[in-house]
Amino acid sequence: MRPKEAAHWECGANVSIRDELKAIHAAIETKQLPASFDELFSQLWDDEAKRFHVQETYILDYKETIPERFTDGYGAGIVRLALAFYNSFGGIIVFGIKDRALTIEGVTNAFDIESFNRMLTDFGGVNIECISKIYTVKLETGEKTVAGLLIPRRGVTQPARLTKQLATYSPGKLWVRDRHEVVEAAVRHLATIFSDRTALPSDIESETKFPVHCSFPPSPATVKEFVNRGDLLSSLWAWFVLGDQPRLYLHGPGGSGKSTLAFEFARLLADHGHTVRAKNGDRLDYVIYISGKETELNPFTGYQQVFVLRQFGNAQEQFEQILYHSGSLKQSELESATSEKIDGLLGELFSNFSGLIVLDDIDALSRRGLDTGEESLFMKAILASKRTRILYTLRFPPAHALNSALAVPGLEPSSEFFEFLEVCCKQFAVSSPPERSIPKIQEVTNRLPLLVETVVGLRRYSGNYDDALHLFHERGGDEARRYLYQREYDRLDNTGKSRQVLAGLLLLREPISFSAFAGLFQFSREQVREALSECSSVFLSTFEGADGETMYQLTPPCVPFIQLVSEELTYFNVLAARVKHFKSEGIRATPEEAAVIVSMETLIRRKSFQDIVDIGENFPKHAAVLVNPKVQSLLGQAYSELGSDLREKARECFKHAEGLGHRDVFMMRRWFNMELNSGYGLSEAERICQTMVDGEKVGLRTRSEFWSKLGACHLARANGVIGVNRDKGLDHLRNSIICYLEGLWVGTQVKDFDLSANLIWLERPLHRLIMAMQSDIEEFFKLLETLAERKHDVVEEGISLVLEYLTRSPVPADLKLRQKLKGLCTRTVGRIVRATKSSSSYPGLSLVVDALERIREELERRETSVAAKAG
Repeated sequence: MRPKEAAHWECGANVSIRDELKAIHAAIETKQLPASFDELFSQLWDDEAKRFHVQETYILDYKETIPERFTDGYGAGIVRLALAFYNSFGGIIVFGIKDRALTIEGVTNAFDIESFNRMLTDFGGVNIECISKIYTVKLETGEKTVAGLLIPRRGVTQPARLTKQLATYSPGKLWVRDRHEVVEAAVRHLATIFSDRTALPSDIESETKFPVHCSFPPSPATVKEFVNRGDLLSSLWAWFVLGDQPRLYLHGPGGSGKSTLAFEFARLLADHGHTVRAKNGDRLDYVIYISGKETELNPFTGYQQVFVLRQFGNAQEQFEQILYHSGSLKQSELESATSEKIDGLLGELFSNFSGLIVLDDIDALSRRGLDTGEESLFMKAILASKRTRILYTLRFPPAHALNSALAVPGLEPSSEFFEFLEVCCKQFAVSSPPERSIPKIQEVTNRLPLLVETVVGLRRYSGNYDDALHLFHERGGDEARRYLYQREYDRLDNTGKSRQVLAGLLLLREPISFSAFAGLFQFSREQVREALSECSSVFLSTFEGADGETMYQLTPPCVPFIQLVSEELTYFNVLAARVKHFKSEGIRATPEEAAVIVSMETLIRRKSFQDIVDIGENFPKHAAVLVNPKVQSLLGQAYSELGSDLREKARECFKHAEGLGHRDVFMMRRWFNMELNSGYGLSEAERICQTMVDGEKVGLRTRSEFWSKLGACHLARANGVIGVNRDKGLDHLRNSIICYLEGLWVGTQVKDFDLSANLIWLERPLHRLIMAMQSDIEEFFKLLETLAERKHDVVEEGISLVLEYLTRSPVPADLKLRQKLKGLCTRTVGRIVRATKSSSSYPGLSLVVDALERIREELERRETSVAAKAG
């Protein structure tokens, strides 16, 4: 049947409500409560028996008492009931009615409608305007009152979910009214939730339905029972009925269930489309599902096979199939139809009929570099007068339409996985796996439905699940993984670094951070970022390490596949050697490597740097000996000593060695000197220093040295900017002094440490600071306060030198600035005392406090003396 032959059944025009509920339904539709009890309840009320004779149903509920508050227990249940009514057909709650007996007990107070409406907004995220009214009823025992609460029916808007915890109810809950019950929305309720809901289900079922035209292949799922995936199905309904985007992309790794989800949604929409209205009032004319899938995995055998139901292999075939399955073009007309005719018929279809088109596995075209037809359909959909929606499935997120994409991940571990596992066991008629096998199944399948299904399918031919998992590895696993991953692996850019990253992770067999990636592979940070981005959606899993840095590793199911393809890479053996050194941090060496290292170390002591370079350059480029970080360290040191023309080669060697965990002090020292003296490598020199002062395995003497070197970096920066940006220059000078003092502090923990050189170096930024700050003495006090914040003391000789330079300042001789100096002394003393608490543990900082106290006392004596003379 063609869509243009359809004649709609107007659900809203043929509503058939039970007589006793007509007044209730009318009140809900008009959003008004009648003035009298009889107007609303006469058809429900048995005047002789003095009780209601109609039970609770989709739009009616009875409660005995009005809740005192709505945030817990009974009151929270009323909020839940109201949200369910709102999401469904609207409803009226009658308070003051005894349960089951349906007699009137009465209420003593009015319903607090203002507080209740505010609760619905706060906890449901919607602006629902409920209304309440008190009704008086004459009984044999006298008059009693009941309270009616009207909850309106939701229009064509998003359903209301609980937005935050309410009593025992968790955020995210979506409730509906199902006959006399409030239940959490399931798959069977979604069609109702997103329909126009102008008639009750029982009334809809009694009417003649005009079917929606549909054309589907057999279901792509081998498991017959559909298992819902979180909110994915609900999101599809919301997009189709309420969304503004004409297309949506369901994306996820192979085997995640994209095709099954799209098929189930299309089927449900076709079954219930006669009750669905879009925001613009359009009803649904047709639903079609066509596929471009090339291969599929047979979970019964565990092998790939050609997908025999493939319907299109290019954009033109896709358009023809849309027209054929929508009824716009006959089979006999397909071969003779020209491109112009196809284009015209598509425009006619989109302009005259509203529908859903599902295009499964659209990236079967894009990965072969073919036109997918997406833009052509997109333009027709947005320009047409009718409402057409297009749903695509593909493996990778669409870079051109990320705002119109919905990810389909693996099964949620705590509930979906077990539900799907149970369904699979039932489908294949096998026992459920023992509890001890569950973690292993989750690990090897990554909770992808197709792999779970394959493992359970293999159980039929195995004695137990251990054998099935072994068989999965030996036979079905490789085929399944090729089906899941070969397409994605082939898609990786041959000129990029992604395949090296995957091979390196395979060899590492442990998580690695972003910065370690860059060091190991000697890639730029941008290259690492691009490789991780390209691999992340399928091959990588991430988690946050103890220090807050993101850690990367291969997803367990793809490891055997990556093993298979990586071993065929030409550089795999070299990469294996690099990873070996990275994991051992350069400690181990082959006999050949050891001989080369001994020769190079002898030559470097003789300063025969060219001879070292000659040894290194005589090896082939990919020789295993050149992977050794110690060899690269010595080679880099030689290059660095042979002049500026070889700096770049030295850097490559140093980065190679450091990337593999080798941080020899001689190497780092020469690397630092080379960068500092280059005139442009100051940032790298600072990084080298920071690496050494932060290194857990770096000795105290070396750490002290590199603290001083870091001080030299800040001094160099200060000299470079002080003339154009005084504030930045002063910051760098203070940081330089702090680094030199830190070097002194670390050095004193070493036996027989000589302070003299450090003290000489410290004088340079101190002298520069005094000259630069001039009369702005507060800069010096900022320095003293920063020292107190470092959570340890300072060396007395070093801080004495700092205080000596403070007294050289011209400020004490300047009468106008003495008062400011006294205030700064008071402020700094207070901050140091609060930071140190126990002065006996901080003798160095105690010297600062004593010196500042003396300065303040001297200033006060001078003020007293001046005042006495003036008097």
